[in-house]
Amino acid sequence: MKTKYSYKGFEIEHTIKPRMKNIYFRITDSGEVKISSSKISKKRVYELIDEKEAWIAKAVQKVNSKPSIVKGKEILYFGETYSLAESEHFAKLHKKCTNATQEKQNLHYQTFYKAEAERYLKERLDHYALKMGLSPKEMRLRRMKRQWGNCRSNGVITFNIHLMQTPKECIDYVVVHELAHMIHMNHSKAFHALVEQYLPQSKEKRTRLKQFSASL
Repeated sequence: MKTKYSYKGFEIEHTIKPRMKNIYFRITDSGEVKISSSKISKKRVYELIDEKEAWIAKAVQKVNSKPSIVKGKEILYFGETYSLAESEHFAKLHKKCTNATQEKQNLHYQTFYKAEAERYLKERLDHYALKMGLSPKEMRLRRMKRQWGNCRSNGVITFNIHLMQTPKECIDYVVVHELAHMIHMNHSKAFHALVEQYLPQSKEKRTRLKQFSASL
């Protein structure tokens, strides 16, 4: 069961799950506050918002500061917004998106990002793998909602195709981050030191990456 409220300028969706023991909060990419819990009153929902108001406001502000585009007319590419109509590089995507439904447009964008990622991310992975003396078993690409990449213990590295929306320095950060996991399968001090060794000012690059959404 889902109920929607507007309170203190926040748009709230409360999902009731009878067997849930805890109360969970999540801020969506559109800035909506989602609460999941067992059955609680509207008054209690408002009390929870009051208790977490500062955190929610900060999270919503962070979401609202992320770059956005007009789908079908613009594209976020390497951290910059471009008009599809003004560059030959996006001509095919522009043609496919013209008069297409929102669903079809999403698919066309995903196809474009994946094709670009196959070329660019492979080149960056090979570049840093050579520098770090590592040999990844395989590079994979997929859509991921909350991760930019991951590295398995067997050396398979997977990247989110939507990395192509972020600046090149952020892409390099994710590449080095995942390669470093081939040596340290954790986020220890040694891991971060290794990332910093091959990518100076890595913390600043990680902070900038947070301005972007991992999903389309």
